[in-house]
Parts: sequence; structure tokens; C-alpha cells
Amino acid sequence: MRRPFALDQPWMKPVPILAAGLLRLLHHSCSFSALGLGHLQRALSGPGACLFTTWHCMFPAVVHFFRNLDGVLMVSRSQDGEWASRIVHHLGYQTVRGSSHRGGSQALRAMLRLTRLGHYAGLIADGSQGPAKVAQAGIVWLARATGLPLFPVCMAAHPCVRLSSWDRTIIARPFATVVMAFGEPIRVPRNVPPEGLESYRNRLQDALNRLADQAETAARSGAGVPIPSQAARAAGRIGPGRTLTP
Repeated sequence: MRRPFALDQPWMKPVPILAAGLLRLLHHSCSFSALGLGHLQRALSGPGACLFTTWHCMFPAVVHFFRNLDGVLMVSRSQDGEWASRIVHHLGYQTVRGSSHRGGSQALRAMLRLTRLGHYAGLIADGSQGPAKVAQAGIVWLARATGLPLFPVCMAAHPCVRLSSWDRTIIARPFATVVMAFGEPIRVPRNVPPEGLESYRNRLQDALNRLADQAETAARSGAGVPIPSQAARAAGRIGPGRTLTP
């Protein structure tokens, strides 16, 4: 017997389209500012792709922000992951399916192939099931295998709603102030031995937690450099010698 809310039910097929539209509508009402905007400019004006990474709780706003970069995301193979995959497809993303608990190695290899074709990659540093705000090793392995820099990204919104999920997902309220915080790139040399990856994992985790704190403070105080609510469209046009401006 099929579940009444299964995605293969005909009446459920429009739901991901509607969810993607609501996500756009919500964030178009918000006022976006940035910390470390120069790091974003350098990431997107460089000669090749890069790996953007954030915490799971910040997924909605970060996915909206980068929606026009033809990026690829790793999404779990769970039912919740199926929902997420279909929604982000309507925001312009490709997905590979897998997590640290199921199909993770195959998904990382699929992302490796796509980044070599020039696609930007987005990864959740603490995975699909946590623990929250603890970086997982797979993302560091991918940075070493690709030779691409890891760019930590965090956000905060004021006012916002925190869901009761394991990660306490952040949902900006309509017309909220949303601050995007971009950190310095982290490069993992190809010759780092497996036992040496732990120091880079810790470095990424510390960078993300520091950016999260900075974004939260800025969102409450109204700090940051104003950027357009359609920031991803502007960001996607950055090229050598060009800058992202409001």
C-alpha cells in the first residue's frame, strides 16, 4: 500500500515546485547583507570551480543564495532526501544521492566527476543526520581528491524560526535581515596522508562555527555589506576583474 503523502502519488507531484516557489518568495522579501564578501568574489571569479560548505541548519537560505550557479548538491537517499532533491532541482541544482550512512562513497565520486567538469559543489559539513555542527571527514577527502578549495559559508536571520529537528533548521521570517558570512578558502594538499585529514576537518569546523557566530551578531545589529536579495544571480555573473555590487 502506498503512503498517502508519497512523492509518487500524482497529487503530490506539484508540491516540490510549490515549495521551491515559496522558498524564493520568502527570501525575496528579506534584506541580504554579507560579511567577507571579498572571499565570495574570489571564489566565483577564479579559474575553476570550488566547494562551498555550510551547516545543515542553514540549508534553506544558503541553497536559495547560490541557486543560479548550476551547482551540484549531495542529498541523502532517504525519503526526506527525495523531497529535498526534487525541491532543489527546481532551484537550478543537480544532485547526487548519498550520505555518510548510505551511499556516501559513490556520491563523493560522482561529485568528483562533476567538479572536474567545472560545476560548483555544495556540501553539508555535518551531513544529513549529524551530529549537528560537527564536520564530517568526507568533505575534506573530496577537497584533497579534487584539489579544489573549500569555502565555508554561514548565515543567520533576524527574526527567524528554529525548527525542532536534530539540526534546529533556521527559517528566516518574511522581511527578515539575512546575513551571509563567507570565510577564507581552505586548501587540502593532495599529498596529505589520511591521518593528516583530521587537522583540516577541525580547521573547517572551527571556521564554520566562527562564521556562524559572526553572522548571528551581524544579523541582530544590522551589520554587513548590503547585497541584493537576488544575490545568486549577481554572484553568478562575476568574472575576472568584476565585482559583486548591490
